[in-house]
Amino acid sequence: MTTGDPTLDSAPWGLVARPDPPRIAVYDDRGSPPVVISLEDELLAPESWPQLIEVLTSRSFELARGQGGRLPVQVFRELMENLVHASFRGVVVSILDRGNTLRVTDCGPGIPDKEAALRPGFTSADAQVKRFIRGVGSGLSLVQEITTALGGKLLLEDNLGCGTVVTVSVPPEEKIPLAAPSAPAYNLSQRQLKTLLLTVELAPVGPTRIAQELGVSTSTAYRDLQFLEETGLVSSDDTGRRSITDAGLAYLDALL
Repeated sequence: MTTGDPTLDSAPWGLVARPDPPRIAVYDDRGSPPVVISLEDELLAPESWPQLIEVLTSRSFELARGQGGRLPVQVFRELMENLVHASFRGVVVSILDRGNTLRVTDCGPGIPDKEAALRPGFTSADAQVKRFIRGVGSGLSLVQEITTALGGKLLLEDNLGCGTVVTVSVPPEEKIPLAAPSAPAYNLSQRQLKTLLLTVELAPVGPTRIAQELGVSTSTAYRDLQFLEETGLVSSDDTGRRSITDAGLAYLDALL
């Protein structure tokens, strides 16, 4: 994933140790083993590397997005293309933190000067590498720029023994809390509010029963029910008895 690799030549795989197929590891929950997906062996042949880059990009991006990650596909594509430098040896693509951390590991020649590798224009791409990628030193610098714009960070580290580990991490998308519903200003009197509560308890209910419960006249209970119906908090059936509406329930939920 980094500097020139002597295995990037025209030698057939029969003369060069064939690498293991790249793997994608998706970490769903902390403390649980990851779900591991291995790619097809036939994609490892150099003539299939453009297809391998595309498969690695699309699969890892879809898996990260499925976890809720917010890294753009361009980050995935640049890092997968950069694996050409390592001849795709020892490639593991890890998706962590609900898709918001992407870690790409290889067993290539490594990056001796990590600071320079993040500056535009610094590249170790030779003619063989340029068959598959731009090779102008823009990949890691572009990833760093995108990641920084999203409030995240890029980290370059040496892999164990050989190769490179590139970790890109961004904070999760902010969840804006929903404001607590406010009670509409219907200006209900205490008696009307009690009437509304009784329509929940006694539904369907008519003015006579309301009058009995509240100790008011039937005409007063009727007027209160009529007002509640006009505001959409209750509705009447064919017999004239009332029941609370969804709007009425929402009003009580917000109020109580």
